[in-house]
Amino acid sequence: MENRSSGPLEIVEQQNAIIRIQSGVIDELFLLLMQHISAEEADGLPCIARINQAAEIRAGIGLD
Repeated sequence: MENRSSGPLEIVEQQNAIIRIQSGVIDELFLLLMQHISAEEADGLPCIARINQAAEIRAGIGLD
């Protein structure tokens, strides 16, 4: 990785890239998990409430 000073815009772009990568990995892992548990079991997971909360926020800012 290159070690140099970045401007604020470049830092934000890099952070967005990291978030996109992490989001994709989380989606893949969630899909794998769903292959191994029932919908009822998934509904009981605390992370489902947080996933739904994130979806509501995303919809509220017009990203859907």
